[in-house]
Formats: sequence, C-alpha cells, structure tokens
Amino acid sequence: MQLFETLRLDSGKFSRLRYHYDRIKHSANQFQITFEDDQWHKTISEIKNHYFTGTYRVKIILHPNGIFKYEVAELPQKDSFTAKIVPLTQIQDKRILTNKTTNRDHLAHNHETDLILLYDESGKILEFDIGNIMIKEGNHYYTPVFNDDFLKGCKRQELIDEGELIEKDYSLATFKQKLRQNQIQVFLINSLREVADVAINL
Repeated sequence: MQLFETLRLDSGKFSRLRYHYDRIKHSANQFQITFEDDQWHKTISEIKNHYFTGTYRVKIILHPNGIFKYEVAELPQKDSFTAKIVPLTQIQDKRILTNKTTNRDHLAHNHETDLILLYDESGKILEFDIGNIMIKEGNHYYTPVFNDDFLKGCKRQELIDEGELIEKDYSLATFKQKLRQNQIQVFLINSLREVADVAINL
C-alpha cells in the first residue's frame, strides 16, 4: 500500500500545495511511513521545472520505504459529471477511509455513471469516489460534517477556511427528497477539478 496526492498544476504552479503537503505528511505519520520534507520539496521542484506550461494532473506517490514517485498527465476539461448513490461497504481499518491510499476497493464501481456518491449505514451522505460533495441550498453551500468517515479533501478544507462552505449533514432520505423538489444543487469538489456540477441518478 502507498499513500498518494493528486494535485492540479497550472502553468508551473500547484494549487493548494500546502494542504496536500499537510495531508500526506499526517497520513505518513498515521501509517508510520517515513516522510522526508526535503524529498517532498525536491519532487515538487522537479515536476515544476519539467511542466511549466499547460494544465496537468499530477499524482505524487509515497512508497512504504519513504521514496516519492510521480505521474503526470494532461488534464482535459470536464465541468459536469453524473453519479449514482451507493452504500459504503464495511471497512475494518477506518484509516483507509480518512487517508488517501492505494487501497481503494471501497470506491470501485462499474462506471455506469461518472461517479458514485456514498452513504453510510445510518443514511448519512458522505462523499463521491473522487472528491467531496458540496450542496447548494438557498444561498449557502454545505458539505457533510467530518466524523472520521470520509476523506477530507484539500479543496473542501480550503473552502471551509475561506468561509465559503458550511459543515452540515444530510440524510439519504432528505437528500433525495430535496433533489426531487429541486431544492438543492449538487457539486463535486476536489483539488483537481475544483468545482463541477453533478447530476444524480435517482
């Protein structure tokens, strides 16, 4: 198992770099994986020096031996997604939910839709397979309260820190009802796509 971060690189500039650094360093500590600051910064500099024009998806992987590797691909434009709602499978090690690891079996799906939206056994709406959920209701934007039950995204945290996003839980029943009555709008938020519209298949 490895840890990884997926970052957006625009014209040689990483978005939310500090958030990604803090998250992967915290995860490394949780899994007792060596994390050397100088190796992280060296990797970041190397990528920026090679890809200084264009927009890219950058995946930085931290191996159990403390070595960083990376993959870079051009990021195609995509502003809207489809999603279906599915229950979260039971997971023994909660660290798999709250850290970005290569153990992602709980996020696997058949891609009948672009995304899946997960909910837990209590009916709480949690997250998409590739990012957090943002719900617009009235003039406010909401995202589920973190209770060690999903991955805290870097874009999510940035919006909370900026006062743009409020933590509030939605039950599956309430979420579906408000969707059918057009009382809410749903968005995917992640560091790569930032904010994108999502159409939920009910």
